Amino acid sequence: EETLLHEIFGVSRSYRSTRTEVRRGGVIVAVEPLDKRYLCPECRSRDVIRKGKRIRRVQTLPIGFHPVYLEIGVPRCQCNSCQHIFEIAPLLPGFAHYTKTLSRFVYGLSRVMTLSDVAQLTCL
Repeated sequence: EETLLHEIFGVSRSYRSTRTEVRRGGVIVAVEPLDKRYLCPECRSRDVIRKGKRIRRVQTLPIGFHPVYLEIGVPRCQCNSCQHIFEIAPLLPGFAHYTKTLSRFVYGLSRVMTLSDVAQLTCL
């Protein structure tokens, strides 16, 4: 499962999968950052406490005709050394609802298929 996550879907190796489920015709893969990502951006201390998280959902490459969504846990943390509060955000632009891997896939398909066919295949 980790190979699929990193090699096929293009997720950074600093994230790991926590669960996978099939729901409403799509595949949901929950991921969260590894412990090494819990680092204060201000003072670089690893002495941080977790203060909850929010879920960010982005679409990635489909499996067959099933859309695949990554549910990325974005933890909110507070540094015990400098009291700075921060989030460990995924390496995606804040507005992105799809991965770079999916955008390259769509671009490649659009060169040989109509846009409506690409949209139907990728569930966009």
